[in-house]
Formats: sequence, C-alpha cells, structure tokens
Amino acid sequence: MNDKEEFSFSNLSLKDICFYDAKLSGDDFVGIKHESGKLRVQFPLGYRKADDEKEIRKDILNLISVLSTFSDNEDSYILNDAQKAQSKAFPIHAYMFLIKDFLQNGYYSERETVYSRASSGKINWGRTIKQVKPQLVEGSSVYLEFVTRKTNHNENELISQIHKTLVFESFLKIGWIFSSFAPQKGALKFNSNLFRSVLNSKISQTFEEKKLLLFKNMLAIIDYMDSSSEEKSFYYGTEHFESVWERLVDTVFGESDKEKFYPKCRWIIDGKGEANFGNDIYKKYSLRPDTIMITGRGTQKQKIFVLDSKYYKYGVSKRDYDLPGTGSIVKQIAYAEFIEGKPDSLPGDVKNVLNEKEIYNAFILPGKSSVLGGELEYFGYSCADFKNETEKAYNKIYGIFLDVRTLMYRHIPHDKDMISQLANVIGNT
Repeated sequence: MNDKEEFSFSNLSLKDICFYDAKLSGDDFVGIKHESGKLRVQFPLGYRKADDEKEIRKDILNLISVLSTFSDNEDSYILNDAQKAQSKAFPIHAYMFLIKDFLQNGYYSERETVYSRASSGKINWGRTIKQVKPQLVEGSSVYLEFVTRKTNHNENELISQIHKTLVFESFLKIGWIFSSFAPQKGALKFNSNLFRSVLNSKISQTFEEKKLLLFKNMLAIIDYMDSSSEEKSFYYGTEHFESVWERLVDTVFGESDKEKFYPKCRWIIDGKGEANFGNDIYKKYSLRPDTIMITGRGTQKQKIFVLDSKYYKYGVSKRDYDLPGTGSIVKQIAYAEFIEGKPDSLPGDVKNVLNEKEIYNAFILPGKSSVLGGELEYFGYSCADFKNETEKAYNKIYGIFLDVRTLMYRHIPHDKDMISQLANVIGNT
C-alpha cells in the first residue's frame, strides 16, 4: 500500500473527522490524533460546530494556536504514544512552516548566478563597463556586446531532494488542514544521518535569516521522524484542557496581581513556631482562586468578582451531577470572606474602597448560549445551607455559560468589553 492509498487527501471531508463533546463519552483528549489509520480532530466540550469546510479549517488552525499558547509542557499530549507520554513531541509548527513556505515559494533549489558575454539578456552595466571595450560608431561609444546575468536553479542538489521528501512528509501528516492538494513523493528515501549532516552543513554556511528558518524547521522534522517509533501515528493536543480553559478565562477577565487575593494557611508548632511548608512560599496557599476580576478599580463603584473556571460537562449534558460540587462552593465563599476580612493584604486601590456588598462569586462553565450570538449566559446559582444567601452577595455563586468558540478566537488580555459583559450578566441577575 502506498502513501496516497493509506491517506487520501482528495477524499477527506473535514466534517467527517471533526468531533465535538467527546468528553461526554469519557474521552478527555482535545486536539489532533492520527492512529490506526484513523484521523480525528477533537474540539473542546461545548464548542459550536462551524457550517462549512472553510470555517472548519479556520477552527482547526485556531485550535492548534490556542493549544500551543495556553498548554504547559506537562499538560500537553503532543507525543507519538497515545497511552503514555514518551519519545519526542510532534513538532506541528515545523510541519506547518514547511507547508506554508512550499505553498508560497515552491520547492527549495540552490540558485547560482552566472555572468557571460552576450548580445541579449539582463545586462550588468558595472561588469560591462569594466570588461567590454566599446566601439566607436559615428563618433559615439557603443557597446556591441554586454556582460549579462543569468540565474540557474539547480534542482538536482541534495538539499532540494531532501526538501521534497520533507514537504511530502508534511503534507502527509497535516496537509489536509490547508487544502486537498497532495505533492509528489520525493525520490530520496529518508536517511536521518545524511539529511541531518547536509542541513547542519548548510546552516553553518548560511547567514540569510529566511533560509536559516527553513533549514531549522526541516531539521526539527528530521529529528522527529528519526525518533518516532510509529511514523503513521501522531498526536497534537492535551488530555488536560481544563488547564487551558482556566488560562483562557484568566487571560480575558483576570487581574495580573491576583496573588494578593490568595488565602494563606500556616501551621504553628508548639516550641518551634511557624512551620515551613517548603521553599516556595506559594505552597503555603491552600486556596487559589482561578481568576480575580475587578471593575471600576480604584473608584467608589468598584466591584470584585471571584471566578472559578470549571471545564465541566453540564453546559452540554444538562445533568445535575455534572455541576460543581460542595467543595468548590465552600471554597468560593472562603475566597470572598478572605477578601472582605483581610483588606490590609490587598492592593491599595482595592482595600480603600472595599465594600462587602460588591464582592461576587461565579462559576464559569463551557456552554453554548441559547441566545443567538450570545457569548455569556446566566443559568442559575449555588449556595451553602450554613450561609444566608441574601445576607452577602458572595454567598450566591452564579453559574455562567461562556461560549468556548468565542473565547478561543477572542482571548484578548484583560478584555474590557468581555469584562463589562460578564459584570452586567452577574449584576443584573
């Protein structure tokens, strides 16, 4: 079976390989996986499906961008063994670089500039004046021949053949993201030692940034192909999208100095004093709110919102047991009580205008808004039976659906418009 039979570019339907809400069936993976001859693109829980293939392509590229930006290495599942992280990470950005470069510039070839005497061609006047003697014609100096310049493209160079092999490999793996085009397979068989030696030699002799970037991305693909135990399988994604979800929400809504809002815990040992939890002072914090959002900071209209990002199924499943539980609810109340009770530990422009009635709690869950074009939607609240939910605003923890697709496309740091929208949804409920 040849490569094209194994992986058909022309017959690939993006709608058939894209899956949504796989987490409902117990699969936590989000990203791209190709194993056992099957290709899947799994989007996060609650992600709205696009209507056409052009939009789907944009969604896949954006998914790759979000995963690469917001995933930590320890969270990532970007490896060639789906069951256990091992070997070398799949360098998807190197593959994408080669595809984009090829679509813009074609195959790489060495260019050699040759100068010769001729009566036609692209004239190099500097060399012509120095090397050719002009003739006198009716009292004027006339050049009857010139030094002309010609650029030869040597497509038989080894580096060109290596490029062809790696371009084919790139399209084989992820070319379907860009188009149904399938390039011809290079004549040169993969030889990691030879390929690496040629590229390292080129890198040592090259000072053009554009060429260096191409060669280094080619080298990254060679390193991956050499380390991959199963060339036909590859993975790019994460089984811990909850971490990505938290970082996305915190980027859009959160304050950069939220450490000031961490309740701090400690042990006092008889005869010894305060115990040391560890070298890192933040290990002493037993409670860390995901996101602190502040509106009207430093004014009398200031409001503080303690947000807990929950990558839970409820927005899709609507099953009660997929809601945040007692532990999460109690922690939210504890965060707010700390902010109210320890104003001296907060930033100056916050503590000076602090009002317990202006502290709010909310859970942010992925979900599809029932309102056309909606990005945020209130769906209910939680409370604890040992707290009077009407006594303090923060005793009610509001449940908010946030549109996943919108957040993944629009993750502007400290987005004032989105902050205003969320504050209004909570404040008007």
